[in-house]
Amino acid sequence: MQLNPRGPRPLYDQLADALRKRIDDGELGPGALVPSESELMAQYGVARITARRAIKELREAGLIYTVRGEGSFVGPQNAPREARAGWQFQSIADDLAAKVRAGRFSEETPLPSETQLSQEYGVAKGTVRRALGLLREQDVVYTVPGRGTYPKPPNASQ
Repeated sequence: MQLNPRGPRPLYDQLADALRKRIDDGELGPGALVPSESELMAQYGVARITARRAIKELREAGLIYTVRGEGSFVGPQNAPREARAGWQFQSIADDLAAKVRAGRFSEETPLPSETQLSQEYGVAKGTVRRALGLLREQDVVYTVPGRGTYPKPPNASQ
């Protein structure tokens, strides 16, 4: 569904209708994970506040519910959620670790910012932050406050 930024209805209302249609059509069934704000921004070309208000509208209508740190799901609060294939932060950490080990990031240049990574992976900054924390624990990267997160040199992580 195409949103009309020049139409008489606010974009968040149009976006909520687009999501409502996906729910009604069964594309997003009971317990399904609703696209994140970042995913909605990318899919529909809207601002974060627009995505947030659309999700809020659906939540207030009782069509979806939100679990902090996990996302929004179709159905009432007591509806079962779709099983998720692992934690998103873990798969992001695995992907970034593989890129670091493959030498895709220079030791002199920081990894992309949390904002850039959250947009690239379509997740919240907190998810990226958790992935980077895991990489620090695994001694794959290190962070310099105010400067960024850098890959550890190959011989330094042993």
